[in-house]
Amino acid sequence: MTDTRRDATGALVLALLSAALLSQDADAQSDRKSANFFVPVCQKYLANSGEDTDPRSNFNEGMCSGLVQGLTYLIKYLPPGERACPPKGVAEGQVVRVALAYIERRPQRRHEDFRDLAIAAMHEAWPCK
Repeated sequence: MTDTRRDATGALVLALLSAALLSQDADAQSDRKSANFFVPVCQKYLANSGEDTDPRSNFNEGMCSGLVQGLTYLIKYLPPGERACPPKGVAEGQVVRVALAYIERRPQRRHEDFRDLAIAAMHEAWPCK
């Protein structure tokens, strides 16, 4: 299998895993994909106080981390108008901070899907040249 094909297969697997992670039942909180949900979760992830013993909180922080990792990997495969080129070795925390800063400058969009806003944030911060 060529490296390009392996990368594309990996991207597809990550996309499917991300979609599965964020899927929800009809009875589940309808807001779980929005920035309203993810901003405080990702802020807590960055703070990483270590004092929280609530497994749900740890799970949600892990969702923030996994989502950002997946998007950082996949963003290079998006169409040119959405693609971003983060610097090699960019820290996960830096990507989270970029997404949070982008959202904080646009509070009217917090109801939107966090993934879309994170992609827009990375595109703005690290446009491909």
